[in-house]
Amino acid sequence: MRVTLAAGRWFHAERCHKKVRRECSPVKIPVKMEAREKVQSLLWMSWILAVVLGGKLAAAEPDLGTTLERYQADRASLRHRYRDPRQPGVHERFDEFYREQLAALQALPFDQLSRAGQIDYLLLRSHLEFMREELANAAERDAAAAVFLPDFLPLREILLQHERDHTLDGPTTAEQFAATAVTIADLVKKLNEMPAAADRPLPERISGLRAAEEVASLKRSVGNLHSFYQSYDPNYSWWCAQPQQKLQEALNSLETTLRNRIVGVPADDKETIIGQPIGEAALRVALDHAWIPYSPEELIAIGERELAWCDEQMVAATQALGLGDDWRKGLDYVARQYVPPGQQPQLIHDLAQESIDFLEARDLVTIPPLAKEVWRMEMMSPERQRVNPYFLGGDTIIVSYPTAEMSQEEKLTSLRGNNPHFARATVHHELIPGHHLQGFMTDRYRPERQIFRTPFWIEGWALYWELRLWEKDFARNAADQIGMLFWRRHRAARIVFSLNYESGRWTPEQCVQLLVERAGHEPGNARAEVRRSVMAGYGPLYQAAYLLGGLQLRALHRELVEAGKMTERQYHDAVLQRGPIPIELLRLELTDAPLTPDMTTSWRFDD
Repeated sequence: MRVTLAAGRWFHAERCHKKVRRECSPVKIPVKMEAREKVQSLLWMSWILAVVLGGKLAAAEPDLGTTLERYQADRASLRHRYRDPRQPGVHERFDEFYREQLAALQALPFDQLSRAGQIDYLLLRSHLEFMREELANAAERDAAAAVFLPDFLPLREILLQHERDHTLDGPTTAEQFAATAVTIADLVKKLNEMPAAADRPLPERISGLRAAEEVASLKRSVGNLHSFYQSYDPNYSWWCAQPQQKLQEALNSLETTLRNRIVGVPADDKETIIGQPIGEAALRVALDHAWIPYSPEELIAIGERELAWCDEQMVAATQALGLGDDWRKGLDYVARQYVPPGQQPQLIHDLAQESIDFLEARDLVTIPPLAKEVWRMEMMSPERQRVNPYFLGGDTIIVSYPTAEMSQEEKLTSLRGNNPHFARATVHHELIPGHHLQGFMTDRYRPERQIFRTPFWIEGWALYWELRLWEKDFARNAADQIGMLFWRRHRAARIVFSLNYESGRWTPEQCVQLLVERAGHEPGNARAEVRRSVMAGYGPLYQAAYLLGGLQLRALHRELVEAGKMTERQYHDAVLQRGPIPIELLRLELTDAPLTPDMTTSWRFDD
């Protein structure tokens, strides 16, 4: 019986304690107690012991659920307190926190943990090591961006004092605001005399973009400070109102100059694509953290192999349509089968029910009735479709389809890119058995593991079902096959272009070219896809993780289901109930492979 108490659940022990106090006389405690009362007393005593030992009872947990919950609460508290990571001392404070957490974890008796607890140990150890690496990488990127910035330290110390004490000296603050504005004005003059973006190497433009983002963050911080004191503190208002306004104008000027002169992409530019690739070394660190024991070059080779397989299948499906050997003709035929405006929602409802019926008829996965009931639908704005031309999903499926204010070209692109045969391969990806069912289950099973969310599990699960349903003949005809193959080619191309881009080998334009020439994208949709990948804040491995995660889950399916160790339903339910963790660790939890506290990634799932 587990007697330790999860963070946030102490109230249950308090309730038990009150019951014991109420039912047990202060004069004497009854000798004979009911079993339920014994459990309540034990819970209460264990909570007292946890308090007395300062939380050290977690070392006796068979799993580390309480430890994970406590860690997440502590980290959230620090993030609430230190909202600007560039403030003086913030990196050091978080590094200290991660080192303390890592030392406490390593002090736990690994051999006394349950198998799930040992997996939690490995998850948390890997996470903490990666967070320290991320701090170091961020410091390097900040140093590269600093060449385009003035010394903001005096201003940041004012902001830090506000965060710490919520008191400021009006004259001193006004003087610092004014001095920083003058310094910025001098820097803007120098930047305008420097070579323009077109004459700069890409790494310098990327550092300029990070500098512009830092200025934007600083503007928000100064604005928050001003809102706190203005009119509330007369000392601040009298001295600082005008200097603050001059400072904000100077910061606006600096951000605009950086974006126009150094980066070459004005803030209102919706077409140019520029991001911040992390480089080869950081990419390898990210792969280790994701428990992927392959080099970027090996993964790119997997993507190229999958593209070649899709080429063969697309040609066969195009021939089945009577259109010859040119797969582009088959793709064009399918793209022109779109439904009229206004009918897309009904199509999605029908496709969602069809996939549910298909799964339940074959007993492939447990689908709770509530999960089938609660999903919703929204339509995507034209502006958002510039970044994502296709569906998005979860408990709400967000539908890309033309709206009246779009141009004729935009309307046709959206219609073609969201035809029924494409949609038939994406509705189940977004709803059931994909992201909606996935989110529904992770909210109810091992929620403390949410901190370890990895796209190899999140996107890999939804993509795995595209692979599995292909094998189950979910496609009704050649047109459906082309629809499914379009998305599989798309995911394979994502491996190739995203890893080449993040390694620093490819430009965004080369990524667009690959999607048009090899994946069959409309040019507008290809640009939107790359813009989403590069500029929408996704992690460096996110785009590659779809198909790679799907291949991992398929390899694990072969190891467990095809080997007769689990049924289809048992396997799929087990994946959903273990939390969104790296798939190699999921494999270790579902098998009896030996575990050690210092083990690292080694599963060559594609060999």
